[in-house]
Amino acid sequence: MKVSDRTVRAKMQEIGKPFGQKPQQEVSVEADVKIDNSESIKHTENKDGTVTSTIETVIDSEPNMTPEFLLKAHHYDPAKWKIKQSVSNRWSVINAKGTKKFNFQSKIIVEPLIKQQSIEKLIEHIVSHKEPYRKQVPILLQSDRYLVIPAFDTHFNGKTLDKYAHALNKQLSIINQAHWQDVLLILGGDNIHVDNIKSTTLNGTQLETTDLAKSIDEAETYFETMISAILKHSNHLQVMYTKGNHDPTVDYMLCRILERAYSEQSNMSFNISLDQYKAYLLGENFIGATHGDKGKKNKYLSIFMEHYAQPLLPAKSAHAESDIFTGHLHFQLDEDLGGMIQRQQPTRKPDDKWTADNGLISVRKFELVEYSKRDVEAVYYV
Repeated sequence: MKVSDRTVRAKMQEIGKPFGQKPQQEVSVEADVKIDNSESIKHTENKDGTVTSTIETVIDSEPNMTPEFLLKAHHYDPAKWKIKQSVSNRWSVINAKGTKKFNFQSKIIVEPLIKQQSIEKLIEHIVSHKEPYRKQVPILLQSDRYLVIPAFDTHFNGKTLDKYAHALNKQLSIINQAHWQDVLLILGGDNIHVDNIKSTTLNGTQLETTDLAKSIDEAETYFETMISAILKHSNHLQVMYTKGNHDPTVDYMLCRILERAYSEQSNMSFNISLDQYKAYLLGENFIGATHGDKGKKNKYLSIFMEHYAQPLLPAKSAHAESDIFTGHLHFQLDEDLGGMIQRQQPTRKPDDKWTADNGLISVRKFELVEYSKRDVEAVYYV
């Protein structure tokens, strides 16, 4: 018996099947075409801050080649990353068991997704939430002890504070052991690991993903804990900032936050200008500071003579100490530059891939230096 197309179409519609159309292959809209084998995904960081990711694998169902799917397939969060370039292909194959599979090849270049709202929130977090602290009444006692606390290359990254807790307690013990005539806290640059929410340095070097807001919270907690102790045990505190190469923008904002927080404190002063080279007279000792990524050490004496001859010459004529504190290289070294000592600062920063690749690995410690009016009295390592 001959059956008309109309009858067949009606029967097919009854059971929910299309008639006169090719059956459509089910396509995954979600990333349930999971690429669980991480070995099939390769990520390469580019100098401009983007990342190139490649996949070559076999999956069970045909993927929907949308940007969202591709990001998830490459293990990137679409809320945090966007595709800059993409070349992707898939084709079906039948395996030995007669099962249909799909070869999947994909190459994408991604960059962090920056939203204006996120930047505004970050600025609000950094600047607007901080109200000046209530003034601590200074305790003024005559003393002939002076202290320099060099804070170079702390590289707070949101996971650092716990690692520094033991060293911070030792620093507090040294601060609390005496009453100091004057304390110099040097914020020597690279106190935050990255300079923006893209997790890059100022020059665009891509580092591991870092929670910038949490990093700033950590740095605030660390330095405010230290400052609180110093104000209780000294006649005066000077905070001096020198910009680093990782984080000059964010580090400067951190300094502005601290300056605002302690704006009511009469026995506390700030020098947070963006000058590359800074100096301070501690008693009669000349204390210079620079991050260490600019200039050459054999030029430091002439550089500081050019910039700070007036305080430097009296220190030399009084036979007082003349020291320059530097960071950047992450290892400890004291060197006589011909009448001036360079005190290259170590750090407790944990190693990461970048420092390991560049050989910046050293004994982890921080340094504090105690002075009398004209001389070094002790060096503490914590």
